[in-house]
Amino acid sequence: MKNRLIALITIIIGFLLYIGYVFLFNYHIKLNGDKNIIIDLDSDYKELGASITYRGKAINNYKIVSNVDTHKVGKYKVKYSVNDFVKTRTVIVKDKVEPNITLEGDEDYVLEYDTDYVEPGYIANDNYDGDLTKKVKTVNNINKKKLGEYIVTYDVSDSSKNKKHKSRKVKVVDSEAPKISFTNNKNRYSIVGEKIDLNDFSAVDNYDGDVTDKVNIEGNVDFDNEGIYKINYVVTDSNGNESKIERSINVQESNRSGIPVLMYHWFYDDTKGETAGTVNSHNYIAKTELEKQLDYVTSEGFYFPTWDELIKYIDGEIDLPSKSVIFTDDDCDESMFDVALPVFQKYKVPVTSFCITRKDYWLNYVGEEYLDFESHTDDLHTRRCKGSWDGAVMCSTYDEIYDDLKKSVEKVGGNTWSFAYPFGHYNDNTIKALQENDIKLAFTINSGRVKRGANKYKLPRVRISKGTSISQYQKLVN
Repeated sequence: MKNRLIALITIIIGFLLYIGYVFLFNYHIKLNGDKNIIIDLDSDYKELGASITYRGKAINNYKIVSNVDTHKVGKYKVKYSVNDFVKTRTVIVKDKVEPNITLEGDEDYVLEYDTDYVEPGYIANDNYDGDLTKKVKTVNNINKKKLGEYIVTYDVSDSSKNKKHKSRKVKVVDSEAPKISFTNNKNRYSIVGEKIDLNDFSAVDNYDGDVTDKVNIEGNVDFDNEGIYKINYVVTDSNGNESKIERSINVQESNRSGIPVLMYHWFYDDTKGETAGTVNSHNYIAKTELEKQLDYVTSEGFYFPTWDELIKYIDGEIDLPSKSVIFTDDDCDESMFDVALPVFQKYKVPVTSFCITRKDYWLNYVGEEYLDFESHTDDLHTRRCKGSWDGAVMCSTYDEIYDDLKKSVEKVGGNTWSFAYPFGHYNDNTIKALQENDIKLAFTINSGRVKRGANKYKLPRVRISKGTSISQYQKLVN
């Protein structure tokens, strides 16, 4: 018992001596604030300092060593020291800002049925990592063959594991109307007393498929009396998309006098003060005169045969209406497109332009409504025969003519229905080259109408010249 008491007293005395030593000979460092501090990236680090005492008195001359970089994520140490006594604080710079995803295009995306979804694009940026676009993960469960709404998701994480989620709504819809097509021409004719089948159509929808049986025909045709009858073909698919096509049925007496194929060349806009050119001025037609002419043929119910119908008429396979006329233009001059074409389109009158295809202005109008192109040669519309005023075809070899025609036909998209001889000049080589290039009709500048049994490579036309009055015009086409 005595030994235990002595041991306890010894321990107490030792502890008191240690406390006294620590108090008298050690520096006491106490951190102001927390030992571990978390701060935001790019924020200001405020040094809290430390409280240091020695033998009960405050000491201010201590040293601080810090490597804190608030612009860089990481753990940093701040050391407070006096003599050999050191205390350390941990400062954690942390990025707590989530990345940003910017969607390009509409966030509500409309996708037509059975068409591929094309991602409009996206950009991902982070305040610390910079461009994260390549790290974006997308999920797309779109079924282009099923109408409905779908969600495309975009997710990205930065190096600090901050996450961003964004989504785009994709709605698969069917807004495409059915397409009605005709076995024969859209606008047809009938000879008085002869009925034609008006059920020569089919209708296909991109969603419903064959909808021919859903087509309604509105209107009637009196095949026993002359007139232009309007028939509407209407069809609606299961999604409410409607297609409506108006068809003209031109009922007339049979043609007995031949078909006038009109020949135009150049035009000028007299409504803007323009005047005819001085060279070959007879070939210039004023815009107001063209307006009168087209107004006449449309108001009088003329029919505009196709080249295929003209061929069959020549061969005696079909009749054409008594009021029939075909419009052609030579050279593909710029005025044809700048002045005349809008007028033809206004009156919905088809016109064929015979092109000198080495020119290129006409290429801007490929695909225009009521306009088609045929060859007028590529580089043979010149008078280069020595000692003669003949066109180039008259002094060119067969191979030269053939190659030129082939090149020209290719430029007009392979169209080989018809052809116009430059200056009206041709010879046996020219006709042979036309036939070998599968060109079916060729026009001279001889005056006259196309009649049954006519030579298809020596066809006449009716020239329309400057000064042709509307009364003269009426006689030319009737």
